[in-house]
Amino acid sequence: MDVTVPSRGQLRLGKVDGNLYIEDGGVIEVEGEELVVAGSVICHGDAEIRGSVRAEAFEGRYREEGFRRFQREGGRIRVQGNLNVRNEVDVRGRLGVKGGLSAREVDIGGALEVDKEVFCESIDVGGKLDVGGKLKTSSLSVGGSAHIGGETEAERVNVGGKIELEGLCKIRSLRCGGKADVSGGEIDDIDVGGSFECTGELSFKKINVGGKVALKKGKGEQIDVGGKLEASGDLGVEEIDVGGAVEVDGSLEGRSVDVGGSVRVGGDMTLSGDIDVGGAIRVKGLGKMRSLDVGGSIEADGVVAEEDAEIGGKVSTSRGLKARRIRLGRRGSAFGPLIGEDVRIGREAEVEDVYAGYLELESGASARNLYVQRARIGRGCRIYGTVKYLEFVGVESDANGSAPPEKVQSLPAPPL
Repeated sequence: MDVTVPSRGQLRLGKVDGNLYIEDGGVIEVEGEELVVAGSVICHGDAEIRGSVRAEAFEGRYREEGFRRFQREGGRIRVQGNLNVRNEVDVRGRLGVKGGLSAREVDIGGALEVDKEVFCESIDVGGKLDVGGKLKTSSLSVGGSAHIGGETEAERVNVGGKIELEGLCKIRSLRCGGKADVSGGEIDDIDVGGSFECTGELSFKKINVGGKVALKKGKGEQIDVGGKLEASGDLGVEEIDVGGAVEVDGSLEGRSVDVGGSVRVGGDMTLSGDIDVGGAIRVKGLGKMRSLDVGGSIEADGVVAEEDAEIGGKVSTSRGLKARRIRLGRRGSAFGPLIGEDVRIGREAEVEDVYAGYLELESGASARNLYVQRARIGRGCRIYGTVKYLEFVGVESDANGSAPPEKVQSLPAPPL
């Protein structure tokens, strides 16, 4: 048998065998632990249920007046306890639940506020979502902003504006048009139009962000950021592609790094592949990579590249830069030893000690000490220390040295 609560009326109910209709402004006082409705709860306009309710379906329809049908501005449905629905919750306006919410599907046209936990297969909110406790769902879609106070477990999360996840999360795919703030956990695929920030440890596969990424400590496969990447702890990422700057307070491990601006690492930097930086690199510890290409400068305790090291500006190391092939650009400089099989120093560049299988100093370059198998010293070069070689040294005109090159039986071991 169906029951109807008249407009602005009030009933006390504990059980309804059929459907329950609540007209605009109706109030229900729940008798007992919860109101059990065998059919659907259908609300027209504002409604309030003072207690918990269990039903097959829950609807918030448009209010009817005469021949017109419209949704009243600011109208909302309030449930003062738990809302447990077997099938679908479909509310055109706003829904507030003081307890927990469980349903197969939830579709809210306006805002959804739940003080405790939410368990649903899918959730679609047109405006704002605010959940105080844990959220578990397969699919979450929010047109405006979303806030989850507890843990979040979901397959797909899509938010048009801002999302805040205060508890640990386990998400396969996160899409956000604006800003995403999370506390840590596991997110496989992250795509954010604005900025992404994680205050705890994060495990991920891919991060794609248009603006800024700020992590505490993370490990993943790929980061692609249009602006800036920050990490306050250690960071382990296979591929990093950043348009602006990278700042890691701890150590950095991965395969490849491609940065348009600058890179700063507070510990060691260990890469199995290449690093390509348009501006400057600063590494407090030791930098290791397969190849190095920096348009500006590099500063580190030491740098070891398995293949090529190409520097457009300045090299500053305590222990030295070692690579199979080293290229220092025109008017560049190197403070600290350079060690390589094939070393080329550009025109008018300045270096200190060089250990090389083959060394070429282009015209106008200067060096301190050279320890080489073979070398060619160009016109106008200046050598302030000694030149020791195993096979030969070719010196062009106008090159100056403090002493003539000395052929030796063995060369001193390089420092790195």
